Amino acid sequence: MLFDTSVNDKEIKFKINKEVGKPFSFFESIKRAPIGSSRMEVIAYSKLFNGVMAWNKQAIFGNIALRPHGILVIISVRLSNYSWVIPYRNLSIFHTETLTIHSQGEFIRFKVSPSQNKKIIQRIISEKNAHTQQNMDYHGGVRS
Repeated sequence: MLFDTSVNDKEIKFKINKEVGKPFSFFESIKRAPIGSSRMEVIAYSKLFNGVMAWNKQAIFGNIALRPHGILVIISVRLSNYSWVIPYRNLSIFHTETLTIHSQGEFIRFKVSPSQNKKIIQRIISEKNAHTQQNMDYHGGVRS
């Protein structure tokens, strides 16, 4: 789900919180640090983002915010912010020379240096693994 989060909309906020949980409180964010990435340049994206980014000729930047049940990929295009909501159950993340995030057939690829955002990427992977283990039953299937 991709939302325009430039303006504070209660309905969009409710949908995001329902899907990936409420943002961490101040004390939780200190305890769980890091919960956000630094700014990264977007170098490739899927059709989901065409309407948002295709007409922009400037460099596009984004970052990742950790939530209790998933992540938000926040993209800044000119004066607008867009949030891609990804629950852990749908998340696939690949970190090579680039950082690629996949969810339900869509993707976004960021340009990153080898040490950039290393801790937050490791944190996301460990949170996803922990969340996946909690939702598995004895036969390896996902609980509904």
